[in-house]
Amino acid sequence: MTEQSVKATYLPVHIWLTYGEKDLEAARTLYRAGHYMACAFHCHQVVEKALKALWTELNEEEPPRIHNLRLLLTHLNGCAPPEHVVEAVLELNPHYVTARMPGWPPHDIDMYTHTYARKLLQLTEDTWTWCLQTLNSTNN
Repeated sequence: MTEQSVKATYLPVHIWLTYGEKDLEAARTLYRAGHYMACAFHCHQVVEKALKALWTELNEEEPPRIHNLRLLLTHLNGCAPPEHVVEAVLELNPHYVTARMPGWPPHDIDMYTHTYARKLLQLTEDTWTWCLQTLNSTNN
């Protein structure tokens, strides 16, 4: 089996990034519309797709079908993320569940305020930028 045929068996990096860009656009739109809980969910999705793009590039394999950002980040081959990215991932990680599933702790719909959603969106944008920069540095 050639290297090219192996890489063809999983989604290419640009597909993960295209979907991540759409989720980032959705998160920004939801934030502006005051839909903060949905914004938080899409923030998680942006970072998940960015980390899966990195996983694909750095690990040269299909990323696992998980939603745990911390696990995705800590298993990237040859990559030492900066502290602000680790902190962002830890903050964003629970919102895959808490922003869409009533009853999952720590669930409090009132926690999704304008201020908190802005914080999550900023963490997302910073992490997205880091992922893109890391991808660009691996391709040079």
